[in-house]
This record gives sequence, structure tokens and C-alpha cells, in this order.
Amino acid sequence: PDAVIVEGPKAGGHLGFREEQIGDNNYALEKLVPEIVDELKTFEEKYNKPIPLIAAGGIYTGEDINNIMKLGVSGVQMGTRFVTTDECDASPGFKQAYIDAAEKDIEIIRSPVGMPGRAIFSGFIQKVREGKKQPQKCPFKCIRTCDISKSPYCIMIALVNALKGNFENGFAFAGTNAFRATQISSVKELFQTLMKEYKESKLAV
Repeated sequence: PDAVIVEGPKAGGHLGFREEQIGDNNYALEKLVPEIVDELKTFEEKYNKPIPLIAAGGIYTGEDINNIMKLGVSGVQMGTRFVTTDECDASPGFKQAYIDAAEKDIEIIRSPVGMPGRAIFSGFIQKVREGKKQPQKCPFKCIRTCDISKSPYCIMIALVNALKGNFENGFAFAGTNAFRATQISSVKELFQTLMKEYKESKLAV
């Protein structure tokens, strides 16, 4: 492969873990990375080529980047931190949901696709929990694991509505650290902040 990405359980959106694994330290990103680094060595030696490992899920600060890089990854993938930037194409309402969120608002939900997901609590999620099923039919037939007869909502419609800032009919996927967002900045400003934090972390004893 050109690269391998390992995403830990603190990520936003659909998670590749069972619900009981999400809070289990045995599945923490910091635990998974060294295991995968060792596993990749076999293939690097076999094919005499480096295979970059990219870590994702819960990485929010430059210090987080430094700490995970120490474990042998080649780089990181960040999503949540970049939502609250000028360049992100989500609606202002979507970005504001991150800024307004408290830590308790970020929850694990059950998705119609059959996987747990991490999202910011919204009026829509409350309606789903009250059993107010919507829609009544499948408009897209986009994924086989979604059974409209049992699904409480259409994941595609919910996410598109959220992207537009309509949280009475949708919800925003978000990583564990989304509640830490306090303002909208440019990507340039964010990179400057991350680099400053990263360098300070490397210099810290």
C-alpha cells in the first residue's frame, strides 16, 4: 500500500469498533500504533519499501501530534480540528455547533449502517430516541446494511441536513475533542498554532 491509516476510537463519525471497545484502553490509539508499526515492518522488509503509517482519531493539539509521532507514525490525520476553519465548506451553523458544544454533548450514537458513531447531541437525536422514525421509506438505497424497516432514520439525509446547519433534522459527527473549539480561524492560523504547540512539546522535558 502507499500508506496505512489507523483510526482510534476517539474519532468522529462512524467508528470501526464495537461499542464496548470504545472506552477500553486496550483499543486506544496509543496502544494500537506500536502494534501496527511492528506488523508493517514485516511487509517493509519483504518488499524492501517503507510503508508510512498515519494516525488519526482524537489528535487535536501540536502536543498530541508530537506524542503520537514518538510512537513511530509518519504523520497524522486530523478532521475535527479543521471543521472550525474558514476554509471548511460546512455551513456556519455546522461550525457553530462545534463551538457551542460542551463535553457532555458529544455522544456515541447508533447509526443505521450498523456501526457506532460519535456525534454532537441535537434535537434530531432526541427525536430518534423518542422513537419518532423518519423517513418512512428509503430514498437512496445507498448501503446494504441499512434496513429501512428497522432503521430509525436515514443517515444520508441527517448528515446533509446537518451540513446545512439544520439540526432539528440532522446531527454533526464530531471527534471526542470537538468541545474544545472556541473560535473560527483560517487554516494558516491553525497550522501556525499546531506548529507552535508541536515545537514547544518537543522542547519540553
